[in-house]
Amino acid sequence: MKKQNDSENIILIIEDDFDLMWMIHKLLSTSGFQVLTAVTASQAIEVFSRYIFQISAVILDLSLPDKDGEEVAAEFLKVVPDIPIIITTGSEDHAQRARLERMGVAAYLIKPFDLTELVQTIERLIQHV
Repeated sequence: MKKQNDSENIILIIEDDFDLMWMIHKLLSTSGFQVLTAVTASQAIEVFSRYIFQISAVILDLSLPDKDGEEVAAEFLKVVPDIPIIITTGSEDHAQRARLERMGVAAYLIKPFDLTELVQTIERLIQHV
């Protein structure tokens, strides 16, 4: 995993809402991050597999068109147990949140979330990897 002081921190955004993905992409790019994107779970798995040792953190929407985000998180954590995964969701499910935290998910943000909070969360998580 890359550390925050490395020249390139690559963030994978998995989000099927194009407007939200674009806003996050723009914010992270202007904050100095390299950004990869996927709109489906299958795309996400392909991108993750290709860049597995370069990705510093993952932003993962729970509601994807082809697979549940929880399943995607489990697959990623099985391969790279210390990858920081930030879950984003439109509704809070306390049981699901607890399950994801036990699984190893690093953060859980409810939409609409503050974009500044997202950047701060990423920076904090990358420092601890």
